[in-house]
Amino acid sequence: MMQKIQRFGGAMYTPAILFAFSGIVVGLGTLFTTEAIFGEMATAGHLWFKTLVRWPRSGQL
Repeated sequence: MMQKIQRFGGAMYTPAILFAFSGIVVGLGTLFTTEAIFGEMATAGHLWFKTLVRWPRSGQL
């Protein structure tokens, strides 16, 4: 029984890490596009916005 629990725990390790990583990415994305924090850099015409926001959203490398 202990082996089954350990196997299940090992299988759940990767999804838990992926959820944490995706949460951090979403949080940073929200931070970078908030004008109250980043000011002018978060507007659509700024180079920062064009490279770090529009480029990943387009899905092109």
